[in-house]
Amino acid sequence: MKGPAVSLKHLQRAITMELTTVNTYELQAAKLRDWGVDQLADRMSEEVEEERGHFHRFLDRLLFLEGEANVHDLDPIKQDDTIRAMFDTQLKMENEARDYYDKAAREARDAGDLGTFDLFRSILKDEEEHIDFVETQFDLMELMGDQLYVSRQVSSTAEQEEED
Repeated sequence: MKGPAVSLKHLQRAITMELTTVNTYELQAAKLRDWGVDQLADRMSEEVEEERGHFHRFLDRLLFLEGEANVHDLDPIKQDDTIRAMFDTQLKMENEARDYYDKAAREARDAGDLGTFDLFRSILKDEEEHIDFVETQFDLMELMGDQLYVSRQVSSTAEQEEED
């Protein structure tokens, strides 16, 4: 069943956005792990899996609607060197996704594509939850200070290795 052109366009853009997010969060998780900030790295790895799930859901829908998938293109990936910069990047990406998915959902609905509308609305809720998580981390950093916040994200395994 060939889907409306507007839905195919939005699904392809969402695929690119999700793949970019997966790669960005993978890089962030690896850097955090390298820095010994294992608890936050674990959380980022969980986010990677959620974003990868979004990618697969968008891809499945695009293929169902007989669209051609481009899984090679990525938006530029930002190299962040501090935890605060990582959260800034995440917040920017998640806000962009939320705004885009809201628009895409409305346009899919207007085109009579209720399946794509439902998909975008469902994933939009996940993006809002991640925005809330990042905003909470900023609040905690303000409350505790960056140094104490980071020290709370270091696992006991990393702390033991430093003591040895």
